[in-house]
Amino acid sequence: MLIVTSPVNIRYFAGVELEAYERFAALIICGARRAFVVPKLDEGRVPGPSFAYSDGEDPANALRKAVEICGDREVEIDGGTTLRAWEIVKRALGISTYKIADDYINSLRAVKKPEEVDRIAKAAEAIREIIAEAYAELRPGVSEREAAASIYLKLVERGLQPGPILVQFGENTALPHQEPTGRRLREGDVVIIDVTAAYEGYYGDITRTFAFRGEPAGFREIFGAVSEAQMAAIATAKPGVSAGEVDEAARSVLRSRRLDRYFVHRTGHGLGLEFHEAPNIAPGERYELKPGNVFTVEPGVYLQGRFGVRIEDDVVIDDRGARIL
Repeated sequence: MLIVTSPVNIRYFAGVELEAYERFAALIICGARRAFVVPKLDEGRVPGPSFAYSDGEDPANALRKAVEICGDREVEIDGGTTLRAWEIVKRALGISTYKIADDYINSLRAVKKPEEVDRIAKAAEAIREIIAEAYAELRPGVSEREAAASIYLKLVERGLQPGPILVQFGENTALPHQEPTGRRLREGDVVIIDVTAAYEGYYGDITRTFAFRGEPAGFREIFGAVSEAQMAAIATAKPGVSAGEVDEAARSVLRSRRLDRYFVHRTGHGLGLEFHEAPNIAPGERYELKPGNVFTVEPGVYLQGRFGVRIEDDVVIDDRGARIL
């Protein structure tokens, strides 16, 4: 018996957006049989049998009825389950032992169907175009926040759902997760624009690094090294290759340039209904790549107090290797 409670996993298994907020909601899966537990106000929104409860009623009672479709089975539960929801599950089923189902769920979500890949590709293409437009519109004196706000509007106007948007100028580019600030653009600044957005629920994630009307010393060498590292990782990514080998391909290029100590994060992460999901393209990861895996390839070098460079594209694994989306 699999009990799914996180909205993203409910959407994956049932194709329905079900955000109950502080209320309890769950999808129970037993082979081909499924049942929902939902607040009364969401009854009728979910496909298939549902057991509803009203505000003031204990949702454990509805859950107890819903799991009757399963009989006595081992309980596997969505790892995204909140402690509040877990207390309801324990009260309903009278259990204290369970198995976290993340490995199973992640293995399914990590291999994308063609229609999922198509949505990610459309998100990535729109993001790439918007980044190019945003960079072309930059002028000295604009702030990171103003540039990020402009990108947000461009995404919304094209029907995309914005995720994190990072716009960084100058020394801020050396801080990989620095959110936009009031720092204003100057000639000679390095600029990083990192945009995440979803098309029909599926995320793309693209980063570009630019030199704005001039460049700091060493920029071209660093940019070339990061670009070479990215190409090496993409060339390595094939079915049967481990995620850790892809990471090492990028890292070894930077190591050969004595830049690996400035590469402070993994090479990439999976994309799908979330902008960070499996597979994890990181040191030592043993996951073997499969056709349908979609992930970012984004090596970076960050020189604190000076500038950073990151180049990020989204790829899908097919029978031949990695194809850039």
